[in-house]
Amino acid sequence: MPRRADIFVADAISAHWNGAATNYIVQTPTGVIYVVFIDSQSDVSFRKSSDYGLTWSETVVVHSGTTTNLAVWYDRWSGISAGLIHCVMTDSGDDDTSYRTINTESSDALSTETDIFLGASTAAGGHLSVTRAVGGNVYCKTVIDAGAEGGFYRLPNANVPNGAWDAARTVDEAIATLDQMILVPDLTAADTQDIMAIFWDASANEISRKLYDDSGNSWAETSIAGSMTELSTATAFANFDIAMDLTNSRVVLVAWSGTDVANSDLRCWVITNSAITETTANVVLNSTDDQGLCAITIDANTGYWYVFYAGASGGGETWITSLNIYYKMSTDAGATWSAEAKVNTGPAFTPRWLRTTNRWYAGPWVAAWHRDGAGSTDDLMMSVDHSLPRAVSMLGV
Repeated sequence: MPRRADIFVADAISAHWNGAATNYIVQTPTGVIYVVFIDSQSDVSFRKSSDYGLTWSETVVVHSGTTTNLAVWYDRWSGISAGLIHCVMTDSGDDDTSYRTINTESSDALSTETDIFLGASTAAGGHLSVTRAVGGNVYCKTVIDAGAEGGFYRLPNANVPNGAWDAARTVDEAIATLDQMILVPDLTAADTQDIMAIFWDASANEISRKLYDDSGNSWAETSIAGSMTELSTATAFANFDIAMDLTNSRVVLVAWSGTDVANSDLRCWVITNSAITETTANVVLNSTDDQGLCAITIDANTGYWYVFYAGASGGGETWITSLNIYYKMSTDAGATWSAEAKVNTGPAFTPRWLRTTNRWYAGPWVAAWHRDGAGSTDDLMMSVDHSLPRAVSMLGV
């Protein structure tokens, strides 16, 4: 199908890969694309496209300040038939983590900005994630200064989106430098307010699944894989990503076993609260080095998986200064993967982050990345695989 590649979404954006922030692209069931990002003024902003990337709205500021970390979740990724984009951000001006929503189904109305965590200092590093449980509670894990401050917090469903957050809940483990976490809903828990987390323990070189029991305010951990060497978030992100397979009530995880190292693998698992199963085939097996970054999306119409990454499997590129973006797709839940296909059409570049939408609906797949330049020349770029809206039933919501 035809593709629009190397689209300028925003120029002179902030070089905000530092701090392991998680930036998401959201696509609504009607195909409207939202990109939430940290702009050149260090504000959290969004732009949207109603024509599959052909044209873009003016920039709308969600949070004004000196933003260091940003994370986003969308209601429909939790199977909730609503349109809130949940934004959490850490600000080095007031050393706080705050929360605000964009209502995609009500003229992009912004909620009241509320505080999650009031800190004392902000430094490079740390991590930030947000999700919404099937039952409606919103949860945030924040680490604002690479190991000294942060916590785990809950916004009860009754308080979404304008109310107050609860006092700190039980944290999964001691806050540590370089650890990373992705919060996700638990799609099959008897208690619909329970959630899961994919946790990358930097000191142990291990990825694990953590289950959070909301009523008991407790965590349980199961290893997913060892010998997983994290990518320094001072260089780029992310080296692991998830997509919600709502049809089969599971999470799909992709992660690199190493970065810029020969024979690294881009591995893939399907995860529930009761099972962790690695797919039959790796997305990339025995890399020839110069590869890293990953992002996964699921086509809600077909159930097909698309995984994006930086660097050619056959070599010939240079980490991290001269890379292209590629993807593979699977039509059989990771049993086999298509041939590698290049996403961008321009020359190789320095990508500091790579993102896609968790699920895509009426329109085409979307891949977006930060193209590092010199100072204010950093750009937010995107490629869109163009297809007309399809009159088909979606798998899940």
